Amino acid sequence: MKLSPIRVESLLDEAVESFPLGACPTCECFLGYVAQLHVDSDADSKDLLRQYKVERNSIHGCLGCDPCPPGNLYVAYQRNKQDSH
Repeated sequence: MKLSPIRVESLLDEAVESFPLGACPTCECFLGYVAQLHVDSDADSKDLLRQYKVERNSIHGCLGCDPCPPGNLYVAYQRNKQDSH
């Protein structure tokens, strides 16, 4: 089942609110999560995700935050997805 706009918005809000650093919106940890949500979203949800698209040269690797809230949310999302199948 594809993610609805309401669910995508909720997941994105949770991730953005968890950012420990100002550089998180361009971190591969967060952007990997956004990419996975894009794959799992219905057509109406994809518009919500476009606002997080960044130029390739702006993306940076993990900064080593410990913990990494966006990365942890991504892992939790993947586990929940796997458990529901």
